[in-house]
Amino acid sequence: MNFTFNVAPRIYFGEGTARQTGEIALQLGAKTVFCIYDKGVAAVAAAVVQTLKESGLRVVEFDGVLPNPEDGLIEEAASLAREAGADAVVAVGGGSSIDTAKAVAVLLTNPSPLIQYTGPPNQVKIPGKPLIAIPTTAGTGSEATDVAIITVPAMAKKVAMVGRYVAPTVAICDPLLTMGLPPALTASTGMDAFTHAAEAYTCKLASIPTDAFALRAISLIAGNIVEATTNGGNIQARTNMLLASLLGGIAFSNAMVGMVHSLAHPISAHCHVGHGVANAACLPYVMEYNAPAVPERTIEIGVAMGLDLQGLPQEEACAKVVAAVKELIERIKIPRLSEAGVTEDKLEAIAEDAVVEVPSQFNPREVTKEACLAVLKKAF
Repeated sequence: MNFTFNVAPRIYFGEGTARQTGEIALQLGAKTVFCIYDKGVAAVAAAVVQTLKESGLRVVEFDGVLPNPEDGLIEEAASLAREAGADAVVAVGGGSSIDTAKAVAVLLTNPSPLIQYTGPPNQVKIPGKPLIAIPTTAGTGSEATDVAIITVPAMAKKVAMVGRYVAPTVAICDPLLTMGLPPALTASTGMDAFTHAAEAYTCKLASIPTDAFALRAISLIAGNIVEATTNGGNIQARTNMLLASLLGGIAFSNAMVGMVHSLAHPISAHCHVGHGVANAACLPYVMEYNAPAVPERTIEIGVAMGLDLQGLPQEEACAKVVAAVKELIERIKIPRLSEAGVTEDKLEAIAEDAVVEVPSQFNPREVTKEACLAVLKKAF
């Protein structure tokens, strides 16, 4: 058996760890920190900025992050960071903030335009400035990955910047920062993490270590996402969801993702649907499509979810797993694609784009336009 496995950042996990941000930045040699976040987490970011300032660091703030960050916005942020003389970057927020920060850190040491570093892995040749990623959602796992997803409106596509110099230097995972996440975002980001783990477990590059991380993430999410969504003040549920997101991020950054993400990227690019919603809406139908190629692994996902599948014929067991995922999505009120803003006239273009998305090559079953259309129509 051959595999490679990497965990890029140093990880600090636990309640109150965000209070160490200033101290950690100093250890990285920072003097001027560029702090990136969106206006929705301004209060959380303010507390992080305070720890930086208390450590004697100069802080320049950028609160203009938007969902599905576009290359133009990232270039603007990078320009501000250069003007400020930033020697470190701190991201506070969800995947959009962390992906923006990854790109800004790269552009502080590598020339623009950003687009030249997307596509095949390791296009970034010079290490970026140190980056501290502090997630406020439990979903993307971006704090632990070497991937940044960027929207390019001129191409109507999402593209990926991938490689060892893209990953954060440090990840600070403080469950207390996720306590204010509203139910809909808790649900969609949680299912994003579930998708990462499920796809990592069934992808062609799955390995013993990624299997361990993925199955543990699935178990944690299945056991906690309903409670975290309906009772957001439960710190144990929030902690378990943040841990699951981290584990799922580590798993998929090594094993890759598949057809669900191939569909979700163009769904977001064409219809401005949140990534977690796009993933969740398509997930059960992709699992149904892939099950004949990976029946044992589909069943093992169900077992990790707590299902009793003992003694059932393979096909019946796989069907029960798919049904359980559908039921979970319904319980936490994930909308169908038609309810999320996808229009029927876009399905053809989404399917065409999905076939050529990079994750398609790692899916356990061949990704065809016909298969993509079938999934989209079921999820619609």
